[in-house]
This record gives sequence, C-alpha cells and structure tokens, in this order.
Amino acid sequence: MLINELRDINFIIFPNWSNLETAMPSANFANAEDLITVLRTLFTHQARQDITLLIDTQSLSDELQDNANSLLFETVLKLSLEDIICEDLNVGLTGQLTIQEWSVIKSFINFRIPINNEDPYIIQQPEIAQIPICDLSEICQKTVYEAARLESWQRWGDYFADSESPENAIPYYSKYLSSCPHQIDYYLKLSNIFYKIGQMQGAIQTLQNGISHCPEAEELYFWVIIRLKQSHKYLEARNFAHRVTAKFAENYVFKMLSHLMLPEIYHTPDEIDTCRAWFQDGLEKLIQEITINSAHEMKKALTGIRNHTNFFLAYQAKNDVLLQQQYGQLVHQIMAANYPQWVQARPISSIGKNQRIKIGYLSYFLCAWSGTVLFLNWLKYADNQNFEIYSYHIGHQIDAATQLFQSHSTKFYHLPNNLEQVCQQVIDDRIDVLIFPELGMDATTLCIAGLRLAPIQCMAWGQPVTSGLLTIDYFLSSELMEPVNGQDHYTESLVRLPGVGISYPAIKVDSVRRNRLFFGLREDAIVYISSQAGYKYLPQHDYIYAEIARQVPNSQFMFLRSGISQERLRRAFAAVDLNSLDYCVFSPVLPRDDYFDLLSLADIYLDTFSWAGGNTTLDAIACHLPIVTCPGEFMRSRHSYGFLQAMGVTETIAADASQYIQIAVRLAVDIDWRSSVREALKLSTNVLFDNPTATQNLEAFIKQAIASELPK
Repeated sequence: MLINELRDINFIIFPNWSNLETAMPSANFANAEDLITVLRTLFTHQARQDITLLIDTQSLSDELQDNANSLLFETVLKLSLEDIICEDLNVGLTGQLTIQEWSVIKSFINFRIPINNEDPYIIQQPEIAQIPICDLSEICQKTVYEAARLESWQRWGDYFADSESPENAIPYYSKYLSSCPHQIDYYLKLSNIFYKIGQMQGAIQTLQNGISHCPEAEELYFWVIIRLKQSHKYLEARNFAHRVTAKFAENYVFKMLSHLMLPEIYHTPDEIDTCRAWFQDGLEKLIQEITINSAHEMKKALTGIRNHTNFFLAYQAKNDVLLQQQYGQLVHQIMAANYPQWVQARPISSIGKNQRIKIGYLSYFLCAWSGTVLFLNWLKYADNQNFEIYSYHIGHQIDAATQLFQSHSTKFYHLPNNLEQVCQQVIDDRIDVLIFPELGMDATTLCIAGLRLAPIQCMAWGQPVTSGLLTIDYFLSSELMEPVNGQDHYTESLVRLPGVGISYPAIKVDSVRRNRLFFGLREDAIVYISSQAGYKYLPQHDYIYAEIARQVPNSQFMFLRSGISQERLRRAFAAVDLNSLDYCVFSPVLPRDDYFDLLSLADIYLDTFSWAGGNTTLDAIACHLPIVTCPGEFMRSRHSYGFLQAMGVTETIAADASQYIQIAVRLAVDIDWRSSVREALKLSTNVLFDNPTATQNLEAFIKQAIASELPK
C-alpha cells in the first residue's frame, strides 16, 4: 500500500506526461531535467531519511506507468554516476488510486514542489491548489522541514488513533509533544490512546506530564481524576480531586467530583458504608455552599451538573430516594436559574376529536444501548391513529437501532451537543407526554429532565432508580418487578404497568459455530455464566460462587466483560480452600455471534443479587438457559424475577442466598430438571418478545394521565 511508503516529510510533484509515450528514452522527455533537479536536491537533503517524494502518475495507463518507472530508474542511475548517494530518500510513483486512497494519501502530503513542466490541468484543481507549495530553494531551510515534520507527527498520530492499531499513534504523539510540550490537546489524545489499549498507567502518566508543562490546564487535572478512578484507585482519585478543587476554587466540576465521586468497585461491605457517608456529607456541603446570584455563577454551576451523574450511587444496594431527591433539587435549582423560561407549568391543552396525542422520547442513547432498546417496541407498536411519536436523540452514536427508532417515529431529531436547541424543539413540537427511557446515565439528559418541557413528564427504567426531580411526574415500571412498598423508593408517582411493562424485540439465535474450548471452557464442565458489569457485583455476595464450586467440583464460572473483581474472588475461594483460577474464566465483551454461542453452550445463568440482569437475562431466556435469581428489596434487583413470573417458570427463583445456592447446585446435578426448565422457557418466550400488549397498556395509562390533567 502506498500509505506505507510515506514518511515524516512528504513531497509531491505533478509532471506533464503528455508526450511520455513518444519521448522515450528519457533524454527526449521534457520532464527529465525537472526530475533530475528535484531528486538531486532531495538526495542531498540532510533529513532525506525522513522524506518521501511522490511522483503523480494517476492519469497514466498501466503501460505508461511502466514507462514512467523506467524514466525514474534512469534518472536515479544518472545521479548515481554523479557520485550522489541515492540512498535513504524514498521515491515512488503514485500509480492509479481510488478516490478514497487519494484522499488519505493527500492528507499526509506536506508540500507540492513546483516544476517547470507541470500538468496544467491537475494543478488548477481546487484540491491540488490547497496543497502548500515549497520551492526547491526553500526545501533545505531547517524551519521548513522541521515544521513539516511536526505537522506529519500530528497527522500520523491522528491517523493511527482512529485505526484498528491505535498503539501505532503513540510514537508520533510522543515525538510531537517532545517538541511542542505545551499542546494540551495532544496530551489528551496520547492519554486516550493508552486508555484504549488498556495501559491505564501510561494514560495517567501522560496527563501528569502534561500538567508539569501546562499547570493551569484544568482539563488535564479532570482526566487524571477520571483515569485514577477507572483504575480503581478511588482514594488516590478522591484526594487528588480535593487538591485540585483547592487550586481551582472557581471550577464547579472539580467541586462536584471531590464531593460526590464514588468508586466503581468495592473491596468490602464496610467500604460501601464509608463511601456513602462521604457522598452524603459532600452533597450537603454542595447544597449549602452553592451560590447562583450572578450570570457567571449560574454558568459555572450549569457546567458542573452537566459533567456529573450519580450513576454509581444506585449500585450500593441502598434506598437512594432521599439522596436523589436532594441532588434533584440542586439540579432543578441550577436549571431554573439558567433557564427560567422553561420551568413554568405547562397545562395540557384539550385534545380534539381528530387530534393525536404527541408522545416524545428523549435520550442520549437512542441507539444499540441496553437501557433504551428495552423500550423500542413501545414505539414500534404505537397506535398511529391516536398517537404521534417524536424522538429526540441527543447522543452521538448512530447505528442500526437508531434507524429503528427513527423508522418508528413520526418525527426524529438528532441533536447532539446542544441542550438549548433540544429544549426549544420539544417546546415547539408541543409534546403532550415526554418520556425519558433512562435518567441517571447521561448528565445532560438529567439536566433537561430538570426543566418543564411538557405537561406530563415520565421516566422509564433504563436506569431503574428515582430521578429525584420534581419535574418528573411518573416512573413507568412493572407490576411484576415492583415490591409491595415500591412507591417508597421514588419521588415520582409509581406506575405499575401490567406484566413486565415492556415487550422486547425478538432475538434471533443462530446455530452454534463455536465449541467450549474456544472460550477456554472444558467440554465436560458444568458451566455457569454471569454477564454483568463489574459494579453490579458487591463483595458481600462473592462467597456464593465459591460455595457453589465447593458443592459442584466440576463447575466453571464464565464471567463476561471481565467484570467481577478477580482479587475478591481469589479471597472468597481461598476461604473454602479452593483456587479461583481452577474454576473462574474471564472474557472481554464478545462479538454478538460469539456471545450467543457462549450462552447456547453454557448450562446455567447466574443472576446478580442487588442489580439483576435486564437485557442479559432476556438474551439467556432466548437461548433457553435456566436462570437462577433472587429478588431483592428494590425494583432494580427484580428484573429477572419479573420475566420468569410472566413466563410462569418460577422454580429457579430463590427466596434468599441459601436457596439460590441450592437451586444452582441442583440444576448442575439434576440433568432432567435442568432439561425441563429449558423446555418450559422455550414454550413461553412469546410472552416477552414482540408482544404489542405492553404498548397498549402504556397508551392506556397515557390517556388516563392526560384525562386527569384536563380541566374538569
């Protein structure tokens, strides 16, 4: 590939080849002298080992390409007879390139060298005219080629950063920063490369190097905090955040991080209580200290809440309603100060006989993301005679699921990075009911939800914890998933939609292509699979896996996403005199086909305790994999319970941890029972997949809610 021939400094010339066919040998060709002059200069250039000269031959036929190559060979031979060392410099013909290939190559060309006999048509093209010109008299000037080298390091770094081999960007960004140590963006870029390839220490060290050269660059400090936290160095991140907050006292983002940041992984149950107490204390301080009396203060506070969510709070398995309510009031206070025109009550207008109800769906994740795909069929099966669907996608990702959301919408808007535009569009569309599929994953979405953009505003359980916002009227939940005292967990009015409240898009499971050995599993093992993110596993439950292993010696546990803490598992297994490495297998996120092959090859699905599987449980059900689950105190721990209740397959629902272990063990040793559970799941999947009843129930609630808002 021609791209591989390029170097740090790349020149190009555009000879006029019009008489090439009749001008051989080269002595008769008008461009021969031009070529000799250019090559003589570059072969003697002090940086020739870093230079590539491209000779444009895109317009030549295959036969004339051979003639041009012969001309180049003869020219180099002639120069060698002049005792010019024709080494180190890289010279080549472009050959015939596709539009895409030329676009890539052109982006790496530093200069066009003008010659006497250029192709007059080509050099007048706008894309060629944009290439900077460098005369031969300037080429050897140190400032020229050093500037070109710096530019190329930037370009090569950016090129590899977006490739399948991002690690190749590291030397280019590093060389650029060694020459330009005050370029903040490139410390961020280099750090991000280390993060992408899993070298977290390199990511942190790069940011710290940047701080040493750019001590006032607040974004570098921000990412040090984030990367330390992601490295599970929570205390170090927290302490650093406190120091940074003292240094940049006006920065509300740092203030929120130092007060409200939580770890992703806990090592002990006591650590959960300690971090929760810190969070509670920090939230109270934030509320006490906030001042939004001036435009400057309002903007600072808005920037802070647009860069923070309480996402990890809900994974502590506690009742978060009071803390969420306090934070929700803070968000609403800041949003009301910045956008007073969008917090006023919006009475619902009377809907005429031939008018349709307008439902809006607003999310950062109207794409292939678990927390919104759950609700895709609410749009798909909408009653188009009585409802109009408006979708507002404020995130960046566009994929096949986004196209489905769009196809099921009356109107679809993609409005990333513009909070004000999104809000105004919702207002202009005069939405009757605005539904947020999730609140708590994305900070900007939560800020928007802190405004009053529609007469009725609801949230669904894409992130199944209360928003705490007084501007969210209803929490759309599930009759089968909510405990009796469910309303105690929400500031919103709880809506218990019949059944599980949703209908999941049908899952097509193809024939298995892989075998167990491909996934590092034994063919004769009883394979338990658990496929949650690491923060869903709390340390008080680690012993359960070890106890199952003790009772099922031939067991293996496949943890997808490499989520659960391996150090914690080591301790839990060691407590019963077992080695976790003999039982536990860890896998990164898998391609879809491999993932469903793995589910089909496994024996038993182990649900997590304090936060049950949603999409992952439905994936397992589609593969008829027995589900062991134990519903907890909150709705977020009862998804699998609700699915199994709806299907009438309740034998594998445990009342407590002890029974959970008993069921998991029995499924391993009682093959007939395991087969009967599989068969029961197979016969009942239609209850959960592509069933329009869930949408009809939602629409019935919406009509009722609107009727209750209309003037009597």
